[in-house]
Amino acid sequence: MASPSTCTITYVGLIQRIAGRREEVLALGSEATLGELLRDLCARYGPEIERYLLEHGELAGHAPVLLNGRNAHSQGGLAAKLGDGSQSRVEIIVLGPPLAGG
Repeated sequence: MASPSTCTITYVGLIQRIAGRREEVLALGSEATLGELLRDLCARYGPEIERYLLEHGELAGHAPVLLNGRNAHSQGGLAAKLGDGSQSRVEIIVLGPPLAGG
């Protein structure tokens, strides 16, 4: 069984303003996923952050999320494992509002 781990979250751009901080460290359960972390952040910081991070229940394409320096989409998206008994690093970058198009 994996031991609990921690995750350093770095907020860049608009997300930093919403969170009111540049960085924070959270304790994670041994089986934590990126999706669980983002849902926790949405509950903590409100619907505005959810609007930037999630689209139809999936990781939004316009908000780069990096997991240990690599694009989270390429690591399983919301199903990417964080709680492996070590330190994970998540960077959430939102440089502007989501674009609506047609």
